[in-house]
Amino acid sequence: MRQYSKKTFVWIAWMWMIFFLMPTFEGVHEYTKGLDPSWCIALKVAIENKFRFGQDFLFTYGPLGFLNTGYIPSGFVYQLVSFLVHLLIQVGFVVLIIEIVKKSASKVIALFFAGLCFFPYRFVGDLSFTLLILQIGFLLLFLQNKKIYSLGIVTIITIIAFFIKLNLSLAMLVIWFGSLLFFVLRRYLTIKFATVLASSTIVLMLILAFILQTDILIYLTSGVKLIDGYIDAQAVMNDINGIRLVLALLALLVIISLFLGICWDYLPFKVNNKELIADRFYVICLIAMSLFLSYKQSFASLSSTNLYGFFLFFPVMIGLILLVENSKKIQIKVIVLILCSLLFRNAIHWYWTGNLRDYVFSALPTAKKDLGNWQHRESTLEGIGTFISTSSVVRFFSHSFDDENITYTKEDVLERSFPHSVNEYLSKGTVDILPWEISYIMVNKLKYNPRPIVQTYQAYSGYLDSLNAQKYQSATAPDYLLYQEFPYREQYFFWDEDRTKLSMLANYKVVDTLAVKQSVGYDSLLVLKQNMNKKTVQYNLAKKVTVKTFEKIDMPDSDELLFVKFNLKYSLFGQVTRLAFQPPYLFVNFVYDDNRVERFRVIPSVLKGGVIANIKVKSFSDASTFFNTKGLKNTKIKSIQLDSPYQWGFSDSTEISIEKVIF
Repeated sequence: MRQYSKKTFVWIAWMWMIFFLMPTFEGVHEYTKGLDPSWCIALKVAIENKFRFGQDFLFTYGPLGFLNTGYIPSGFVYQLVSFLVHLLIQVGFVVLIIEIVKKSASKVIALFFAGLCFFPYRFVGDLSFTLLILQIGFLLLFLQNKKIYSLGIVTIITIIAFFIKLNLSLAMLVIWFGSLLFFVLRRYLTIKFATVLASSTIVLMLILAFILQTDILIYLTSGVKLIDGYIDAQAVMNDINGIRLVLALLALLVIISLFLGICWDYLPFKVNNKELIADRFYVICLIAMSLFLSYKQSFASLSSTNLYGFFLFFPVMIGLILLVENSKKIQIKVIVLILCSLLFRNAIHWYWTGNLRDYVFSALPTAKKDLGNWQHRESTLEGIGTFISTSSVVRFFSHSFDDENITYTKEDVLERSFPHSVNEYLSKGTVDILPWEISYIMVNKLKYNPRPIVQTYQAYSGYLDSLNAQKYQSATAPDYLLYQEFPYREQYFFWDEDRTKLSMLANYKVVDTLAVKQSVGYDSLLVLKQNMNKKTVQYNLAKKVTVKTFEKIDMPDSDELLFVKFNLKYSLFGQVTRLAFQPPYLFVNFVYDDNRVERFRVIPSVLKGGVIANIKVKSFSDASTFFNTKGLKNTKIKSIQLDSPYQWGFSDSTEISIEKVIF
């Protein structure tokens, strides 16, 4: 039996205590209004009401998505699952850090860098990426020591991630099955054992899909369409411009250059031991893939928070090389790269917040930073008590067993409450709300019956839009709809979910208009009630023509609604920029029948699915007119013209189809 020294046990105990006490992920104990809280709450409600994922509820987050959002469903089982998954993460990182320390000649330096890498600020803020890093870490650990337990942990991590967030989990599945193939080719695993691991992964996913009420095929196929549409629709640069963007890109250039310097030492002609060529290629591919995935997530919808997330995860991903690397030269390069990335990460945080204290303590969890602010503490013991009381374990046993009734703040309740007379008739049926503000349903304790794509802006394509449209003309359609006209970024918001809006025209009628008092002004909502007889919307082709992509298109003079599809395609350069950074932005210029001109941003995948193109709807008043008169009294759009500052990103010609809508 292998003998462990007393020093080893001290290292293990010390690292375990750090992670055991470290605040990781705190569940939400109070609802808030807004776009992101709305889908988080909708996910929670879907789980509690046993909606079938992929059929009744379709989102990039799956039935375990609450592990990432913190909106934990009611019930001890969900609390326990949340605790166990986060405990697995803690234990996993303890193991990886111990292995890095054991491999290093200087234990103190190794521990120092491991601490800087693995204790970043809000590290578990994105649980799916945390699991990706753990997956890669244990794959590299198996490469180093060939111990099967590492692959068992990878299997569990991969399955959990699949039901948390689909987009990243697909990459994790590719990494997992690709790694099994590599290990077989390198004869680290037998074909038989690798087949058992791969089969076990698939079988366990199917079993868990059954338990978690998930139609796995629809969950996969529709999820892929959501991911593809996300790239187009969410491409934006929020609060990132000028000097911030330049500094961020310079920092990115420096650390990527240093990473390429490490890759240089992994080239075949630089490796003395030819047996290591394949292994080193595998290592660099894993690290490079994780960096690319982090980069895409950060830059697909560029904001200060997302960009900081890239620099947050970068040193951790690079640090994983220390698990397998014996060359002191490469170890030094890795440490230098970690130092640079940590410097840039903290400098960016300091520059954007202007807070020196946050800059100094940004590598520590939030709750621990309070311990440095001793002037607000009566004593050291009180500070230590706060430290312990915010730990993951103490918090779990003090809060998670309480099946508490999560509510909104008093201010939110006042701003979301309907008159009693309205609640009286809405409570007799089921309700959905467009575009997303679920707080109205939760505060008034209404029966939520959502369309599959629960937020309007996420129906990125004709296929996804049609799923929602089908819901509203089906036997399970909600009895009432609440509708707000809410702007989303600089987009022409009415062109999202147009098939769904036409289904609403065919199957619902306006029965009330609400003005709900806010702290400033009023929120206006339409109340629509389901008709007795169901109708299916018909589309009759009036014209199909191929035009130059950016030429003006005159709309036919018609009292009927015109549904126009643009078969718009990216050029080769457009596809490259879409993959490497963001797709080229697209805009539309409207000329109304009174010759006024307006310009909006539009989404190519939405245009391809089809839009109502001959009337203007950009305000609540316009929306009310649309639903009350079926568009007959809305301002007409005389012509439309696509435009872009990046016209090279699109094909020269586009096929358009103009269809008349018949109810």
